This record gives sequence, structure tokens and C-alpha cells, in this order.
Amino acid sequence: MSKKADEYNQRELVAGRLTIAHITKLVEHWQESSQTGLTPDGFFGPKTRADLENGMHGEQPAAFELGWPLATLADGRRPLVTSSFRPKDRPDHAGLDLFYVWAPGDKPDFVGDKGCAGKKPNGEPKYVVPYKTDAIAAAEGIIQIAGNSPTGYRLWIDHGNGLRTGYFHLLDLKVAVGDIIMLGAPLGLVGDNPKDHDGRHLHFELSPSDRYAPMDPEPFLLR
Repeated sequence: MSKKADEYNQRELVAGRLTIAHITKLVEHWQESSQTGLTPDGFFGPKTRADLENGMHGEQPAAFELGWPLATLADGRRPLVTSSFRPKDRPDHAGLDLFYVWAPGDKPDFVGDKGCAGKKPNGEPKYVVPYKTDAIAAAEGIIQIAGNSPTGYRLWIDHGNGLRTGYFHLLDLKVAVGDIIMLGAPLGLVGDNPKDHDGRHLHFELSPSDRYAPMDPEPFLLR
């Protein structure tokens, strides 16, 4: 188990979300089954916790998987997470920041506000979300919230299973409250956070539908 996983699990223990009963059940689960359906990464994340808690009550765990909220580009580049959920240096970062690896010819091609992020030794940018790239729905659902905010246009999709996903720093909206959305539907053009001097990127969150209580979306993303 990695040091990062140890630290994560320690925080869950202190918060009371990880218990001895969970640990015992997890050990039994791995001992008794070779087809767990869980990712063996050492993290007691929300999917692992939900699966085990459902199992403790004799229920069949409901699968919930998220597509990526940015599409694969025409040249095959996939989105990547450049800033994770509440890392040590950003404890208030309640979601994921998503970019693509920059390639020659991408626009924008400058680093900074409304541009790209990071620099290679030769001065080229590291990460980009090219102009006219839409955020897309990570799962089907109903638009719960949509509108402008100090950090750009944002929206939340209620997925009907007690969870919702949030999409932030958009330049516009292509949906409205009450719209029924399918997986992969375009939601709005990706921009940047006008409050910060950062590059264009998508900020993506996961929370219970009935309250704002951010969870780490990364364990739910399809690999």
C-alpha cells in the first residue's frame, strides 16, 4: 500500500467513515472472492465503501460508473487529471482539474489566463483544452442547477441514484434546468476560472444530490 493511500485511509479513520467493521469485511471480501469488481489500489474510496456497506446489509451493490467529462480528441488524446481531489497543497480543492497534453498546433498556445498551463523546458505549454471544446455529461441524468457564477458558468446533473456531477469554468451553457441529458451530451464550452490567472480547464465535482458534500470523483471514472 502506498504512503498516499495510507494517508488517505488515516483521514477516513479520523472522520469515522472507515471503521474496523469495514476493514474486517474488506479482508473477508478479498479472501473469499477473486471477482471483487473493485480496483486494488489501496484506497478506501467511495465506491469501495458503498460496495462493502451494501454487502454488509445483504444487498447487491449498485454499479455507478462515470464517463470522462471531456471527450477523446480526434488525434486520440484523452483527458487527464492534473489536480486531484483535495491534495495536501490544495485542501479546499473539492474536485478534479482536467486538461489534455498540449500538441503543436493547439490553440490557445500561450500559458496563463485563458491560455494553457505549465511550461516544458523548451517553452512550449504542457497542458491545454483547445478552443471550442465542450464539457460532456459523465452519465445520464437531469439538469439540477445551471447558470453563471463568479468562476464561470456551471451546472449540476442529478443522476437519480443519490449522486450528482458538477461542471465548472464554462464559457456558456447548452442545457437548462430540467433537461434530460444522456451520457456524452455537450454541456457548454470549456473556459477558465475568471477569478484566477490559470489556464483553460474543466473543474469536475461529485456530490450527493441533496446537499453539497464533495466526494472524490476519480474512483468512479471509467478507465
